[in-house]
Amino acid sequence: MLKFAELRAILADPALLARLKQSQREYLLNFESATFDTAYAERRFRIGLVHERVGLAQKWYLGAYRHLAELIVRRLADRYAGDAPRLTSLTLTLHKTFRLDEIFVVEAYYHNTTQRLEQSLRELTEAHRQMELLSRLDPLTQIANRRALLEALDKELRRSRRYHRRLALLFLDVDHFKTINDEHGHAFGDRVLRHLTGATAALIRLADIFGRYGGEEFVIGLVECDEPMAEEVAERIRQTIARTAFEWDGHRAHITVSIGVALSTPEVATLDALIEQADRALYRAKTRGRNRVELYRPSPPA
Repeated sequence: MLKFAELRAILADPALLARLKQSQREYLLNFESATFDTAYAERRFRIGLVHERVGLAQKWYLGAYRHLAELIVRRLADRYAGDAPRLTSLTLTLHKTFRLDEIFVVEAYYHNTTQRLEQSLRELTEAHRQMELLSRLDPLTQIANRRALLEALDKELRRSRRYHRRLALLFLDVDHFKTINDEHGHAFGDRVLRHLTGATAALIRLADIFGRYGGEEFVIGLVECDEPMAEEVAERIRQTIARTAFEWDGHRAHITVSIGVALSTPEVATLDALIEQADRALYRAKTRGRNRVELYRPSPPA
């Protein structure tokens, strides 16, 4: 076996090689008294596991077994050259024993390989889950990014239409955010958005949908929500954010938000239409002085 480079790398440790030789010697000397019971099977199985774990490929293990069998058969042939029946019996017994042990070896290798594959699959599945989760989160605020937000809102809108329930959409925008960035720096602006996200998330239900639409714009979907409740939640968010100044790293700014609110109706067929209505309400809040909540109202007919 030491003639092959791959095996020399494994058997280079003299202590390991000595243990393997001693183990092989005991194995051969115990042939005559061997009892092929459960304990024997478990012992052979463990030996196979050890060889697999040290990095010995299955082909080398089985190849060495067959080479060992050939060497023993030659010795038997020399010793029992004049006793054909005895030689035949011993040879058959030897091959049956070795074949049984080879089965345990293959099972040991298969067991370990299967375990590693299952572990790899679990790790791959978890990595895929984490990547999928990260791909749906806004890296700054750790809430839903625009893609995940729109997917969730579209699904909820279709569900609300199916069961004749209303979905309220809150379109939120930070007032004068460019000025905040210009005066205090973008790092401070990022902290403002994180502060706003945390404060807002604490005021809505777990079932509601919250995500970053883009820049300093956020969208909230309030499930199964009527107009008074939607207006109340929006006003609570506005007041909470406006109540205290935000401070970080020696900088201080008074943060306010404008919020546009729209509610689904049988006439609102798509999510884009509902978002457009909320955006119009937000624009009205901006033009009316900011730091306010406006409900969408359809334009009166001409």
